Amino acid sequence: MAVQIVMDRHGDTRHQFDAGDPTGLATAEERFRELTGKGFRAVALADDGEPGRVIKDFDPTVERTLFVPHLKGG
Repeated sequence: MAVQIVMDRHGDTRHQFDAGDPTGLATAEERFRELTGKGFRAVALADDGEPGRVIKDFDPTVERTLFVPHLKGG
């Protein structure tokens, strides 16, 4: 089961989906586009302790995607 982790001012929210389920996959892709459209960065997390990699497009093979909001300085 894949998971999308969304960090925001409320903490983190986890959304699990099955890449084999067309409805779940469509919802996950829509969430990806919505969040990245709002300025969130999507990071594919590695299981081996390596740094994650920023992804620009939805990839249904990524097991864990972390969405980080744009940070404001000042």
